[in-house]
Amino acid sequence: MKPYKVRFLPPDGGDEEFWRILAAAVGHPTSEKMARVRATYRDEPGRGLVEAIVNRVQVASAGFRQDQEGVEITHIAVAPGRQGSGYGRALIEAICRAHPGLPIHAETHPGATGFYLRLGFAVEALPPKAGWEPRFRCLRIADVGPAPL
Repeated sequence: MKPYKVRFLPPDGGDEEFWRILAAAVGHPTSEKMARVRATYRDEPGRGLVEAIVNRVQVASAGFRQDQEGVEITHIAVAPGRQGSGYGRALIEAICRAHPGLPIHAETHPGATGFYLRLGFAVEALPPKAGWEPRFRCLRIADVGPAPL
């Protein structure tokens, strides 16, 4: 992995490249749907955004929200060609460090469960929903910490 920088943004932040990357984590990301996602981060309390940058190039984007259970990773995506380089891990670790002592959780699809397992999350299947692909709840208790590199 090249040297990178992780930066937290205000909830109304993120340039077009940030949102282009994050769109990969949004199911069927039409321009109208992405406008709603952006408004959610801007308007709802407890929301935040974080990005990873390599040589002034954005390589990963994530959004999160603090809720009654801790902190939920609501979206996370790594730019095409950059997956598997540790940038997603860097975003999750930054969110964990910014919220010490709080459980971190996410809901995801089957293809992302390995990512969360490698980061020390417990993964459990959620009850099926008609017309939806299988979904999984991922939970990392703050005291567990990340899996070894």
